[in-house]
Amino acid sequence: MELTTRLDRTRYHWLGPAVEKVQPAALLVEVTTPALPASERTAPASLVVVLDRSGSMGGDRLGHAQRALCEVVDRLSPTDVFGLVAFDDTVEVTVPAGPVTDPEGVKRAICSLRPRGTTDLAAGLLRGLKEARRLEVEAGVRVLLISDGHANRGVTDPAIIGPKVAEFVDSRITTSSLGVGLGYDETLLDVIAKEGTGDMYFAAEADTAAGAIAQECGELLGHRFLQCRLTISPGNGVGAVTLLNDLPHRTTPTGDLVIELGNLGSDRSRSLVLLFDPKQAIKPGRRKVCTLRLAYTLADDLSDGSTSQTVWARIAAPDDKPGRIDRQVTSEVLFQQLQRHHAAAAQALYRGAIERAVSIFRRMLSELQAGWSQIPLDRRTEFEPLVDQVTHALELLERDAAGNASATSKHSYALSALGMRKRDRRRPPTS
Repeated sequence: MELTTRLDRTRYHWLGPAVEKVQPAALLVEVTTPALPASERTAPASLVVVLDRSGSMGGDRLGHAQRALCEVVDRLSPTDVFGLVAFDDTVEVTVPAGPVTDPEGVKRAICSLRPRGTTDLAAGLLRGLKEARRLEVEAGVRVLLISDGHANRGVTDPAIIGPKVAEFVDSRITTSSLGVGLGYDETLLDVIAKEGTGDMYFAAEADTAAGAIAQECGELLGHRFLQCRLTISPGNGVGAVTLLNDLPHRTTPTGDLVIELGNLGSDRSRSLVLLFDPKQAIKPGRRKVCTLRLAYTLADDLSDGSTSQTVWARIAAPDDKPGRIDRQVTSEVLFQQLQRHHAAAAQALYRGAIERAVSIFRRMLSELQAGWSQIPLDRRTEFEPLVDQVTHALELLERDAAGNASATSKHSYALSALGMRKRDRRRPPTS
């Protein structure tokens, strides 16, 4: 594993008493996994699916999900683990989590489900998480929640459900969510994926849900680095630390910032941006910004590994010229700030505040236009899809605001989550 860091300036003017008015120092952090040879997967893959079988899943939705899950079972070996929890207003363990020694029996159980009842999502999800924890698998378990509706029974508050999902992360249980159609609660499913250090998928049509399920399960089989966790220990020369990416994180009693990156495959990268408030320096010279420590578990043999790096800033003397700006870093700051706006627009649409969402989308285009000349040429292809997405969203809302608000909200949630949580500058998005 490799840690790469870049500050936004070659030196900072932090000597004067008015340093509080100076912009924070920005640090670009890239976590890169090595390209490993093909794995024999000595550590079995473990997947527990939590499937919504409420009445709204009738018709093609449940059927497509069932066929996709049967295809997943066909890809698993007898030593891999699979479980299925189905829920409506009641919860049942359709397939107890265990080795796939009878794949045909598992598929018959999957296909036996029929839609019924209302949606007690929290009860179904909690039962799936407990089923995953029961396995006590050192290599970790992936939980995938599939739902097309709003939770309307039991606990429905994301502020309660999200922290409950986060409790299972230390047991190496990762939770992802898939929303099907236009009726699901994107705020709730987004919180579940974020707090579970997993991914959020959006399938507008029933037949596209199969692709999302296959993608999630394909990534599961390709994970080689598990429970990747980045700890930031700020130096004495800086103040508060802000993470721009929307990743689950916490601050320890000692002031360290702990960021959960989740699981990664080989030859992959994750990009993060941190902002450090400055403190007044006593004299010019080097000043410690932070120490970073990355910890992970290698899935092949379950060995633990770590790597660390210390970042230093140079404090300028009073007569020094301003430091040179690293536009790769400032471009990434702009990218993450725009993604935050994107998420805010999605939240506004979710609340029905369409005019507010339109205002945010227009602000995004304005900020992109203002900062475009400062984006390096080799980085502009990463911003162009965002321009297209925002322009398309505005066109849809101007054409039929009420009719297109739900779909636009869900697309915006999914796209902003991808940009803030799975950002890979080495592989910029193409659409």
